[in-house]
Amino acid sequence: MDQTEFNELYGSLVSALRTYVVEAETTSAILAHCSSEPMPLDERLQLMGQELIENTAHSTYLNLKRLLHHAALRGYGYSPN
Repeated sequence: MDQTEFNELYGSLVSALRTYVVEAETTSAILAHCSSEPMPLDERLQLMGQELIENTAHSTYLNLKRLLHHAALRGYGYSPN
């Protein structure tokens, strides 16, 4: 990996973090509408779908962070060969 690739990967990490935060806030907004009664089916389905979106965004962020973590520990020019 060279400097340009590292910078692109870092940019992707920042973007993934922002996406994850937006999705977590969306999930939180849905949860804020909870009441003493069970959620109607359509709202349950919306919540389940949103949680999948949030979890995917979180996984993407964690995977990119893992790559950058390894680059930080070894230097982005590290090659195992």
